[in-house]
Amino acid sequence: MLRIAALSVVLVMATTVQAQNADAVKQRREAMRAIAQAGGDPFKMMRGEAPFALAPVQGVLKAIEANAPKFKAAFPDDSKTGGGTEATDKVWASKAEFNAIIDKWVADVKAASVSITDEATFKVEYPKLAATCGSCHGSRGGYAPGLGDSFRRMQTPL
Repeated sequence: MLRIAALSVVLVMATTVQAQNADAVKQRREAMRAIAQAGGDPFKMMRGEAPFALAPVQGVLKAIEANAPKFKAAFPDDSKTGGGTEATDKVWASKAEFNAIIDKWVADVKAASVSITDEATFKVEYPKLAATCGSCHGSRGGYAPGLGDSFRRMQTPL
């Protein structure tokens, strides 16, 4: 009887940890999805596939400013696995560096919100923001899969 009770406690604890993992992964995916979906048009503008329009640029900047800070709390130690996470171990091994990238990204977005006023300033400033995205989504040794792959996946609903 004692074994059954102990096994029940272990199973409940494992289920709780798994639920925490899935919740943290879901929170960071929702934040990234909001940014990626708002970034669709500006990404096309940057590649010359769509004409410049300031409103979508302002939209993605607001989405980044609102969602990027969430990443600092969205990687608790119990979310390294489970929930379909694609984050690499580097997030947890280099947490201070990761958080510094988030802080830089938010600061850069705030500056870009003021400085991007037309197509010329967009072409100068927006690639800097994309480079910061690449700080985490590097093709090798990054915190997450490559930027293009992640961006495409995040364009579709959860």
